[in-house]
Amino acid sequence: MDDYTMSLDPETEMSCTLYLFKDVQNSDEIRKKVMSGELSCSIIKAAIIVDPLQIIVAANKAAINAKTNRLTTKSLYTEVLFNLSISKNILRALTEFGIHDNDKNILVVLIHKEHEKLMSKIIKDSIKGEKIPISRLAEFKDLELIEKMYKIEKDELNISTLTNSVVSRISCKDFISIK
Repeated sequence: MDDYTMSLDPETEMSCTLYLFKDVQNSDEIRKKVMSGELSCSIIKAAIIVDPLQIIVAANKAAINAKTNRLTTKSLYTEVLFNLSISKNILRALTEFGIHDNDKNILVVLIHKEHEKLMSKIIKDSIKGEKIPISRLAEFKDLELIEKMYKIEKDELNISTLTNSVVSRISCKDFISIK
C-alpha cells in the first residue's frame, strides 16, 4: 500500500493521509517551513510510530477538537503532535514527536476534506528524500524509544500488543495521568 488514507470521525467530514519518506536530506529546512506555516502538515519522526493507527487516533482527536473549537495548541497540525504524546506539556510533545534537524525517516500527516487527498506540490517539492510505501513503516521504529516514551513495561506486552498499549495511552490521555 503506497499511501494510507483513513476517514476520521464522520462529524468532522475529514480524512487523514500519511506519507512515509526515507533518507531525507533536509529535515532542518522542512521543520522551519512547518513552523513558519509555509507547509501545512504535521511532520513526525518515523522511529516513534508503531502503526499508522497511532497517528489516526491522534489526528481524529485533533480534527474533533478543531471542529468543536477546543484546540489545546495553536493549529490542527500541532494538535496532532500534542495528541500523540502522553504528556500534557505542549512544548515537550512538539519536541518529542516533531522532527529534528538530523532525522532521515519522516511521516507527513495531512488532514483534509474527504476525497481531497493530494499531497500538495509544495510539500512534495520541499522534501528531499525518497517517498516509500507506508507498509515499510515498521522498518524504522525504535522499540526501546517507543516503550520509554509511552512508559510501557515488558510485562504489559505479555497481555497486550505494543500498538494497543500506545493507542490506549493516546486515547485516554485526557482522563488519566501516567507517572
